[in-house]
Amino acid sequence: MMFKFKNLISILITIILTISFSILSFAADGEEEPDVPAGTPVINIVNGTVFDIEAGRTNKIELRLRNTSGSAASSVVVMPSVAEVEGNPLSLSIEGSSNNIGKISANGERTITLIVEADRSAATKTYGVNIKFTYFNADNVNFDSSSTIYLRLKNTSSKPVFKFDNFKLEPSSLSAGDTANISFELINQGPLNMYDTVVSLENLDPAAVGVKGTNQKNFSKIFAGTREKLSFGLTTNSSMEDGNYPITIKATYKDENGTEYTYEEKYFIAVGNGVGESADLRIENLTEPTGVYGVNENFDVSFTLKNYGDGTAENVKITAAEYGEGGNVVPKSNSTYSIKEMAPGQEEKLNFTFAATGNAISRNYTVEFKVEYKMGGKDYTFSQYAGANVSNPEKDNEGEEKKESKPKIIVSEYQSDPVIVMAGQNFDLTMKFLNTHYEKAVKNVKMFLTMVEETSSENDKSGNVFTPVDSSNTFYYDSIPAKGSVEKTMTLYTVPSAQPKTYTLTVNFEYEDESGNEYTSTELLGINVQQVSEIETSEIFIPETSEVGMPISVYFDIYNTGKVDVSNLKVALEGDVDTQNKSVYIGNCSPGDSNYYEGSFSVMNVGTNNVKLKISYDDPSGKTIEDVREYTIEGTEPVPIDDTMYDENGMPMDPNAGVETGMSVKTKAIIGVCIALVILILIAIKVIKAKRAARLIKEDLEAADSIDEMEGKDNNEQL
Repeated sequence: MMFKFKNLISILITIILTISFSILSFAADGEEEPDVPAGTPVINIVNGTVFDIEAGRTNKIELRLRNTSGSAASSVVVMPSVAEVEGNPLSLSIEGSSNNIGKISANGERTITLIVEADRSAATKTYGVNIKFTYFNADNVNFDSSSTIYLRLKNTSSKPVFKFDNFKLEPSSLSAGDTANISFELINQGPLNMYDTVVSLENLDPAAVGVKGTNQKNFSKIFAGTREKLSFGLTTNSSMEDGNYPITIKATYKDENGTEYTYEEKYFIAVGNGVGESADLRIENLTEPTGVYGVNENFDVSFTLKNYGDGTAENVKITAAEYGEGGNVVPKSNSTYSIKEMAPGQEEKLNFTFAATGNAISRNYTVEFKVEYKMGGKDYTFSQYAGANVSNPEKDNEGEEKKESKPKIIVSEYQSDPVIVMAGQNFDLTMKFLNTHYEKAVKNVKMFLTMVEETSSENDKSGNVFTPVDSSNTFYYDSIPAKGSVEKTMTLYTVPSAQPKTYTLTVNFEYEDESGNEYTSTELLGINVQQVSEIETSEIFIPETSEVGMPISVYFDIYNTGKVDVSNLKVALEGDVDTQNKSVYIGNCSPGDSNYYEGSFSVMNVGTNNVKLKISYDDPSGKTIEDVREYTIEGTEPVPIDDTMYDENGMPMDPNAGVETGMSVKTKAIIGVCIALVILILIAIKVIKAKRAARLIKEDLEAADSIDEMEGKDNNEQL
């Protein structure tokens, strides 16, 4: 029995050892790469964030992916998508038969190719693309991460390119009451077809130039590189004056994607002596004198005269003189400038010097700048005004002694809050009115504001720039004592379309003296208006974490969405960063224009890094405007890269190859199986021992019963 038990134990041990060695041999043969410890893989794109693509072609972009962690990522799936889904002109895919690119080992790299198909009509802009990664670690735990790249598309043919050309007016010269025919061609110069095109004549006035018959032509399709001829009948009113009358030629059309566009162009119809073009002279950047000036004390007024029209102004004459009675303020420099011609866009900077004479009294005097010019045989004129405060106590006293003087009200002080008034906003105008008479009071004082500026521009009509807010334009005072003053503050609204320049407001006075004599007078105020400057950017992507020393690319578009030019546009990086170009100067940017910033930096500290992105520019008033955006980046220790991790072909190797990394998962499983088998053997031994003990006890009991029976027989026989 003992021999059988020992044989059983030997057989079990032999089986365990055989199974263990077999499993170990199988594991050694089946493992191509050693297992890596479980962890959290992190995948990033490390070869930049901005890539250029072209419309109408297949673009291939190489993306370098890096696993910046110490844990391998397996079954890596790459899923690209455009951030702006609506109206997306891009189609994205990963080169190859599958988006699953396999395994990226710890600290390893892989290169993939992103295929970008861009429509021929895709708009010129920068498109954000999200690259999402999903993968598993060594314990089969699923993770995902994402990176953002930007595709910068420049498409000179993003919409049909065309022009109106070969205009012909028959007859070429018109008089009031004549009819004519205007013909021209629409030439599609671009590579794209135009669809559902409608060409029409707009802004026609039957009292001047009207249309005879239909005012629009329709085309279902205009092929690229072709042209269409158009003609319209025109009529002129018999009572109209000679001159140049604009008509608007408007085209609406669609591109291949159904996106609709509108284009307008003006054409001038010359009636009588018209020449078909129009000059538009304007005074801007007017600089008025400040302070108070005595007799023979010089003060300067300067401004710029510019031709904003499309025609040439001839025989331009600029005259400067005191507005009103004269003889109190006189020019000390040349008071008249003559310019033979001013072409479209031409500008002239002018400066005038004045001084008060002994005839001047203490008051604010107004200087008028009158501009006269000819265009197409017709005379044009407009004026601009500036004011200067004059002090002459001697003349004031002289006038009081010689004759009975009249009471006079002047605007002794005025100010606007803010000083530079922004179009489309309210401002407070505070005026101080002084009764200059030394002994006479005035009563029944009525005051109201008007616009006195005259202009030949169709865009700058007088009287439509400033509007009182929650008040009347007229205000009243019972009386103002001699040498007394009153103050008035009113809120005015500036229309959003106001051109940036100095506007002139007239303060009109109507009042009586103590005897009931009525008087009227006026004072002029200059209000400097500027348009609001506005700079916007596209989305700016700054990561929340980064390795110290790892370059971070930054790219974004910059748009001037305001109505005025801005200058000295700059982008600067500040904070805990290391970069070669901390400040990038872009320069000037006109309304509607766009530019871009592209740079890179790296964080300097492990832990929190504070980064500031500062966009600054100067508005037309010279004020510097700053847009500061702050970011926090968590810096991490850089992961060391061992050259031995790459083979002779430059391909990444498994960093754990040839290195004992500890007990693998399969080894742990084998040991567990062995331990379980040993436990089962121990349990079997205990069971066998228990059965053997029970059997011995039973045999002893049976032997004892046999002895008892034999002893009973012996006793019976003796009896």
